[in-house]
Amino acid sequence: MIHFNTAGSGLMSSETLSLMQGYLQEEFESGAYETELNHASVLDVEVYDNIARLLGADARNVALFDGATKAWVTALEALSWSEGARVLVTPYEYAGNLIALATLQRLYGVVVEVMPLLADGNLDLQWLARHMSAEVKLVSIVHVPSCCGIVNDIEAVGHILRDYPSLYFVDACQSAGMLALDVRAVGCDVLTAAGRKFLCGPRGTGFAYLSDRFLATVQPRFTDLSRATVDASGAVTRGIEDARGFEYAERNNAAVVGLNQAIKERLSSAYGTESELYQTLLRRLAQTPGVNLIAPGTHRQGIIAFTHERYSATDIVSRLRARGVNCWPGYAAHTPYFMLKHGPERFVRVSINARNSPREVDEFISLLSEL
Repeated sequence: MIHFNTAGSGLMSSETLSLMQGYLQEEFESGAYETELNHASVLDVEVYDNIARLLGADARNVALFDGATKAWVTALEALSWSEGARVLVTPYEYAGNLIALATLQRLYGVVVEVMPLLADGNLDLQWLARHMSAEVKLVSIVHVPSCCGIVNDIEAVGHILRDYPSLYFVDACQSAGMLALDVRAVGCDVLTAAGRKFLCGPRGTGFAYLSDRFLATVQPRFTDLSRATVDASGAVTRGIEDARGFEYAERNNAAVVGLNQAIKERLSSAYGTESELYQTLLRRLAQTPGVNLIAPGTHRQGIIAFTHERYSATDIVSRLRARGVNCWPGYAAHTPYFMLKHGPERFVRVSINARNSPREVDEFISLLSEL
């Protein structure tokens, strides 16, 4: 099998799988609470330390969630809103984030503005600099959108925002594990990511970086029993003032153990080793008859999107899957501001990582050409 769907879910290593299976076996034999105690050093310390290393952060600023969207929405819901508050997003914003913002529009009259793009598909940073003001409550940037692989310049955005009180959210769902991240250099208040994509961890895992400024100015909408106490009068006292105060107590600890292992493996290897292979695949797809690339921007990595002149995305993906190649028929509606303008509701998404090889690229292009 050739796995070209890392943007959907990367393949776990055998060690990650083994650790998760071992944890579940121990739960089966000894009980969930007892197993949790036996693995407290990993579940309560090590996984937070490793995510902090991955992001260039402190462990106190890391919170675990069951997915990137849950992390992003939890951070968003903690903010307070006033009528007419402005939110700036890009055309690459993920639909799940837009749905959450639509609720704020309905409830509080929040104004969501879409940042324009330059002709080459890059963000118009000059427009952003001109339109920033104290009325902008939030700026949300998707580092790498799921639709097309453009790498947006999140550090340049952070440089513009440093002179304003606006909060800065970065959706790193597709970039965590693929690109080096340093939240201090970016200057963001919130960064969210999933464990199952380019980190090659288990599904149902995610995390957030929450800056000290964010933690000092907002409160979680809901505080779980494990993070607070209630006295006889009903008064609630929060016991944790770090990022873990935004977590829920119930979680899949076997998955957390797997996430920790996947991140350890990511930390042990260099970034960018697949860049040459990615450029080769991009170039050869551009030369394949019938293929129309969707490739905005000047810096791209990991993900390639295309349509075909004669075959639908679902047909191509089905044919390739039958021949042992995984890719994905993406939904234009998942990044509606950008992809719906390209016409087809579905497109072929190919996504690779460092585990893929030139031989796999050759076989993929050969099979696609046979259409």
